[in-house]
Amino acid sequence: MTVYALKHPDGRWIYHLPKPEQFGTPGFGSRATVTGTFADGQPMQHLHGDWWATGQEADRLTMTAQPHAKTVGYRLTDPAAESTRFPATLTLAEWAERSDREGDTLWDLYTNIHEEQPVLEHVYDGPVMVLEGREPPSPDERQWVANLPQALAGRPEYRHLFPGRIPGLRSHLHETIKAMPGIRHCFDGYHGYTGLHVVVEVGFDKPMTRWVADLSRRTGKPLKSGRTVRETVTRPLNLPVPADVHGDNYEAALAAWDEQVEFWLSVVRDASVVACSACHGTGHVQHGSEAYSTR
Repeated sequence: MTVYALKHPDGRWIYHLPKPEQFGTPGFGSRATVTGTFADGQPMQHLHGDWWATGQEADRLTMTAQPHAKTVGYRLTDPAAESTRFPATLTLAEWAERSDREGDTLWDLYTNIHEEQPVLEHVYDGPVMVLEGREPPSPDERQWVANLPQALAGRPEYRHLFPGRIPGLRSHLHETIKAMPGIRHCFDGYHGYTGLHVVVEVGFDKPMTRWVADLSRRTGKPLKSGRTVRETVTRPLNLPVPADVHGDNYEAALAAWDEQVEFWLSVVRDASVVACSACHGTGHVQHGSEAYSTR
């Protein structure tokens, strides 16, 4: 079976080593528990999934597993209950012959006799296909949608080294901007606009307030009572944030993702500068967010 490997820029060798079929599948009739993965006899570092790392290229890759103990018979849990009908032990054949007649009675009286099994060793005998690049993204990292060539369509091990995209930039920024202070609204697809529509609420450089009268619950008319509230102005922005980030490979796209996130957040932060109290917010210092203002 072909082994897929990555020669990492930091000098490590990273191998894709799926659990052998002879060990079984966890949760689906697993027959053995993996006890170690080795490169030339030395333990390898588990990264995530089926990916394992070692400090140098390996000549021999192996995985060991401890099989589950094998049931070889049954014995009475209470020796005092031994009789002609219920002997001290039963072979597998005797258990099978009696189980139809005795039903649950056997399980009430007997327990399994287990026999430990020898450790299994699987040798990954290659051939080994090698490419250079970083390790694939783990499940808690940004995920990658690759444009794989037909020859590798069924081999996901190398997909992060091919051109593709990281989905979800706009949705990520949508949630991030909504949580920023001073954001009154943040909509994705507002009135058919392809991007984010953000409304930023800011105060004045010299705090301004106004009196707001309470309204009568019965008539809805203003009362003499009321409260002083802080005056603010709003700045609407239309941000043409793309849905995905594309790149020649995962690593390049991940760097572009970080740059775009910081750029769009800086646009919103720039729009959050205080308003000019002298002109009551009708004018303010020019900044990077001006290009995205809707008024």
